[in-house]
Amino acid sequence: MMWMENLSWSWLTGSAVLGLVLVLVLFLARKPRFRRATIMTENEREFYGRLLAACPDCQIWPQVPILALVRPDAKEGSRAFWMAFKRISNTRVDWVIVQDMEVLAIVELDDRSHDARKDAQRDRILKSCGYRVVRFNSSRRPDPRQIHEAIFAAA
Repeated sequence: MMWMENLSWSWLTGSAVLGLVLVLVLFLARKPRFRRATIMTENEREFYGRLLAACPDCQIWPQVPILALVRPDAKEGSRAFWMAFKRISNTRVDWVIVQDMEVLAIVELDDRSHDARKDAQRDRILKSCGYRVVRFNSSRRPDPRQIHEAIFAAA
């Protein structure tokens, strides 16, 4: 009779371990899921219309990764390179204004999602590489003429 008690206890423990392993395997093998995202917020889309009106002879590229514009100035693969790379790798600029394949300006629309400290750091990096950053406050709603003047002021 004792071997039956040990058998059921062993069977229960083995089943629990097997179940745990199965759950772990299923969890680790689960493929990541994704959902479609919008390129611009509703506020950015509205401002984009004004940008188009302000710069009819330009291309306006939205949500450009900063790494498409700048690279760390350090030996590739070095610690300094990776530290600088990490600082900018997940950042984007709102719009890049391009004319004749030359960047005229980088335009940022500041709203409550922007962090002033991070924005200032990103602006310093962009300016150190010769880019001009033009910022607009989303609550002020400049008209196309004002936007044009700000973008082409020193271009």
